[in-house]
Amino acid sequence: MTTLWRIDVRLGDAPPEAPLRSVVVEAQTEVDALRIVLAQAERDRADAEELLQDGQEEVFSRTEVLEGHIEHKGRT
Repeated sequence: MTTLWRIDVRLGDAPPEAPLRSVVVEAQTEVDALRIVLAQAERDRADAEELLQDGQEEVFSRTEVLEGHIEHKGRT
């Protein structure tokens, strides 16, 4: 029989109302529930790393503009 588990992830002394991740999963044991949440967190991390790689050009361009270095100039 499965049970609903609420897994809250916090760093340090984070207040109870502000977990980094709060997930309700259905699993047979606490260990199974933790494994499910870990797998979700690992997928989220991989997705975030992919976005970071895809978004690097945008971040660098924005930084260059703020510093006055414009890499790409539009035709006028």
